[in-house]
Amino acid sequence: MANELPVVGATHASPLPNETQPIMVLAKRSDTTYLLINHLAERFNVAQVIFEAPNTRKMLRYRLRTLGAWVVAQQMAFLVYDRLVIRPRSRPLIAQLLAGRNLRPPDGRIPTLDVDSVNGPAVSERLNAIQPAAVVVSGTGIIARRVLALAPTFINIHVGITPRYRGVHGGFWAVVEGRPELAGTTVHVIDPGVDTGAILGQATITIDPAFDTFRTLPVKQYLVGLDLMTQAVNATLNSTLAPFQRDDLDSRQWFSPTPADYLAFTRHLRNMLDSR
Repeated sequence: MANELPVVGATHASPLPNETQPIMVLAKRSDTTYLLINHLAERFNVAQVIFEAPNTRKMLRYRLRTLGAWVVAQQMAFLVYDRLVIRPRSRPLIAQLLAGRNLRPPDGRIPTLDVDSVNGPAVSERLNAIQPAAVVVSGTGIIARRVLALAPTFINIHVGITPRYRGVHGGFWAVVEGRPELAGTTVHVIDPGVDTGAILGQATITIDPAFDTFRTLPVKQYLVGLDLMTQAVNATLNSTLAPFQRDDLDSRQWFSPTPADYLAFTRHLRNMLDSR
């Protein structure tokens, strides 16, 4: 399922990190996030997990400012179709992809905290108290510079190959652009931009045009990112990180699709299927 690209500075041959070094996780609640937390907890000292609540209003205001009311209205129409059609159709394959994996929420096993924003005072207090060697991030909003200054390394798991597919739904947009070979995952250092930080590792997925959907691609992408994140955290704790940038890809930030974008996606999947 995965085609792993070189991971610089983080290899399986690295010495084991000091298990007492604490790490933290900042994330949104989801099955894949729980999978990531459990994956990390088996290997590292996860001292704290902080869950950020969804902020739909803030996201909507940002999209209206950035894209305009007409595009946002089309995005909302697609979300209705996604909820009614794509999600139900995708459940069997997603269940197959996640079968046998540990999706149990960490509550009660690892200290957890639910907050409205990762930039709030509660998060800063926990960072100052724990002083983690690394902070793993999955699905939160943009983290403020003052928060980033409270730990040496923030590492993000991003379902897209950067710098071309920053933002959301990177695998989907790779298919829309006719570049399915760039459907994949990036683990990168977080800076104040949107998925603009230096790369720590990347891996691509194999797309099945007969079965994959808008919803199954990010699950596949997330799964190939688990080992990338393990290697990146391990390298961070061992002080062997070697971040890098890619100059062979243009940089672009992507947003949620419209119905027209989804039609382009399905057309490219049909073309991939016909070319088999």
